[in-house]
Amino acid sequence: MLDELFIRGGPVLYILFGLTFLIFTLLVDKYLFIFVQSKTWVNAKFTSFVNSNPPSSTKYKFVEATLISNVKRKTASNIKVLDGLIGMTPMIGLLGTVYGMIEVFEVLSFMGTGNPRAMSSGVAKATIPTMAGMVISLFGLYFRQDLNQRMDKIIINLRDSLKSEGYQL
Repeated sequence: MLDELFIRGGPVLYILFGLTFLIFTLLVDKYLFIFVQSKTWVNAKFTSFVNSNPPSSTKYKFVEATLISNVKRKTASNIKVLDGLIGMTPMIGLLGTVYGMIEVFEVLSFMGTGNPRAMSSGVAKATIPTMAGMVISLFGLYFRQDLNQRMDKIIINLRDSLKSEGYQL
């Protein structure tokens, strides 16, 4: 079933499959960090920061520049790569459209307009990659937004912990 889709959709679907695999890998990595590692990692950073910088002598700008920016940097790692890959998928899908339309015009030049069955292969190669690129992009954007909210929640929880510890934020 899947191999038939790849045959009908043309070689651009292989590129989209590779991009989807990369997107999926990055998403799994980020979700593993958020759900499994982030609590212990943030708690270790928080404890280390509190032990070396007491609240009474530490200014907010220092807290923002060190601890909070360090946590933001760690949670947002590879997000720009993920954004780029998600943004590429519709463009690669449109490349499939161009590839398929070239095949349609090639069939038209040899057989004329009287054979729609011959043109259907090119039309499939024009539409399937476009649809696949859009679907991948939509799912990627959904999970990217979910990651954004979860990363923001980590920072909010960190700020709440800092306030409860006595830091003036």
